[in-house]
Amino acid sequence: MTATASRPTDRELLDLVRDGGHAHFGELWNRYEGWAHHIARRTTGRYDAEDIVQEAFAKVFAALRNGNGPRDGFAHYLQTAIRNVAATWGARDSRATMVPLIAETAIGCYEFEVCDLGELEQPFRRLPERWQRILHLTCLQDLPMATAAKTMGVTVAAATALAARARRGLRASLGATRDDFDVAA
Repeated sequence: MTATASRPTDRELLDLVRDGGHAHFGELWNRYEGWAHHIARRTTGRYDAEDIVQEAFAKVFAALRNGNGPRDGFAHYLQTAIRNVAATWGARDSRATMVPLIAETAIGCYEFEVCDLGELEQPFRRLPERWQRILHLTCLQDLPMATAAKTMGVTVAAATALAARARRGLRASLGATRDDFDVAA
């Protein structure tokens, strides 16, 4: 048995994915996910590494599905995708302007600022800003995931994963808050 028969090379996997064997992309994910998180954390601390990695892998997968993407050097291509995602999000966020909501919110709330959540206020504020934003769009504004994804400048798959992590984070944060109440009582 040759080394290729037991474990395909990155190049072979890339060719398989490009030729329609999309399930083979999972092997590339398994090989590079940990390393990709390390690169994302090293690239920026402004955004959640998991979000960046998810979006970078999605972009690479889309390129491969369209017959493009890396021919050799998957790691280098993925690293570039991670850096591009972080740079794109940073540039987009630096251009974002906060727009006041309609007159009924004269108390100073802004588009992605949430006020008066009652006992959810503290747990919500403990979440990363991107998690707060996706929860605001999908839960409070009840926007479809596609609209929330477009608003945030990410793919629908990335927004769906982000929303799931945000909900889990809110549940964990809410649990921590209730434990704090129990200790105080």
